[in-house]
Amino acid sequence: MMGTWGTAIFSDDLASDIRMRYRDLVGDGLTGPEATDILLEEYSEVFDDLDVAHIFWLALAATQWRCGRLEPRVQAKAIEAIDSGADLVRWREAPQLFNKRQAVLTELRRSLSSPQPSQKKIRKRFRNTCEWEIGEIIGYRLLSGAFAMFRVIDYFVDLGGTSPIFEVLNWSGQDIPAREELQTVGIKVGKEGATQMTVGRVSNRELPRERILRLGIKLNPEQKVKYPQPFTLWRWLDGALETWFGLR
Repeated sequence: MMGTWGTAIFSDDLASDIRMRYRDLVGDGLTGPEATDILLEEYSEVFDDLDVAHIFWLALAATQWRCGRLEPRVQAKAIEAIDSGADLVRWREAPQLFNKRQAVLTELRRSLSSPQPSQKKIRKRFRNTCEWEIGEIIGYRLLSGAFAMFRVIDYFVDLGGTSPIFEVLNWSGQDIPAREELQTVGIKVGKEGATQMTVGRVSNRELPRERILRLGIKLNPEQKVKYPQPFTLWRWLDGALETWFGLR
């Protein structure tokens, strides 16, 4: 049961992804049927695998019902998946969980066959953006008052938006260095050989603009992106810099 961590409908990677994607599409202004059509196209390969196809319908039906947008075509497919017992096949490998999953499906079927809640407004999800250019040097004021220096080397892009990938320069201090000095600064090597990190955010307010300084300097990155690397949110950046690079 790869990608599954519990018996609940959304305790599954695929089911969780479908819920998030549907809500994002509706939050972006699409109607429920339009969102469903996009999901059917995006997840078309899922339907070729009979062992997981039913997960799609169960997750989508549960999501739509909770949002007050259950469509008859989705309802019918989900109830068919429950009544056929297709979903329970994989749970026979774990008898201690079989009964729990069966109870979850029974409750879901009861919900899908009952009047759904009133249609709920789904807010547009925040998506990160990054206006910094590749090679741009960014100063970040640490809690000590000193500045650390990052260079943008690429972007990480997913459904949550665009986040900068930095290489950390081997420099920190109170006074901002001149371009000539920055040209000679190497890359700081941190814990487990880390030299890069991705920094994201989940709200517009999270970016600490008062502690960020754009120097107006661009220098060619010294590295290409390599994984694994530390990932953190701006709200946790200070702790991450101390843990991975000893900067504070």
